[in-house]
Amino acid sequence: MNDQKKLVSLLVPAYNEEGNIPSVIERLTKQAQNLGHLYDFEFLVMDNCSTDRTRELVLAQCKIDPRWKFLRYSRNFGAEASVLAGFDHVKGDAAIIIFSDLQDPPENIPIMLEKWHAGAEVVYGVINERNDSNPLKTIGAKIAYFLIHKLTESKIPPNATDFRLLDRKVVDALKTLREPDRYFRGLVHWVGFKQASFVYDRQKRVAGKSNAGILYCIKFALHAITCFSSKPMHLSMFFGLGLTILSIFGSIVYGALYFIKPSFLSAPPPGITTLIILALFLVGLNSLFLGIIGEYVGRIYRQGKARPLYIVSEKFNF
Repeated sequence: MNDQKKLVSLLVPAYNEEGNIPSVIERLTKQAQNLGHLYDFEFLVMDNCSTDRTRELVLAQCKIDPRWKFLRYSRNFGAEASVLAGFDHVKGDAAIIIFSDLQDPPENIPIMLEKWHAGAEVVYGVINERNDSNPLKTIGAKIAYFLIHKLTESKIPPNATDFRLLDRKVVDALKTLREPDRYFRGLVHWVGFKQASFVYDRQKRVAGKSNAGILYCIKFALHAITCFSSKPMHLSMFFGLGLTILSIFGSIVYGALYFIKPSFLSAPPPGITTLIILALFLVGLNSLFLGIIGEYVGRIYRQGKARPLYIVSEKFNF
């Protein structure tokens, strides 16, 4: 990387974060001031159709400082689509994603820029210690990371987060990936490029309440796995094959016992309860595996529609 002054874009997805926006503005502006002799900055807040004062607070800052820009969608399209929209609209030589809950401290931005300046094209944060207010969220996150790491073909580092810096060439590569079912971390590692990490402690929320409980984390893991791996279908096939072999073996054993009639079997066992339990178990497995297949078919269905991933209803300072 040469010594020419670069433009850094800070992407801030937001949804009902009126309690955090003042701190976001203050802390990001401070980082820009501290690094202003090295980099130029632009700030883009992507509002997922908030119902509180998020829009009002951000627009007030946009009127004061033209470096701040604002996007608002026609409805809540989710964080993944929001990040893609940010990529479509920023002009920086690098883009940094930082969520407006401030659990990822902006004070780590100089570390990211230093690693980028040293040649890394992707710089991602890895959580050292979680400070979640909800212990169930911590448990759910650990389960999610474990499942994602074990079941996806793209080996995403454990505890890696969306708090990351991306070089312009990485941003341009990600913009070409328009699938509707998105897993941002997986996509970043899939495109490759030279990657470096840094460790940090995730902080508690400054304000507001997170909706990411243990069920959310498990759904998040399942989404990531089905986006980046066909292993669940493979496991279903092997499990079904195993049950078939087991049933054939059981049939041979019961048939042999029927004809041999050993002395320790005075009468055939009743077995009705066993049959009912086995029938329910197999029906449940069948439903589970059909559900797994249906999840993949649903993704193909959504992909075939080719709908836009987001719709912008309002722009400011572009």
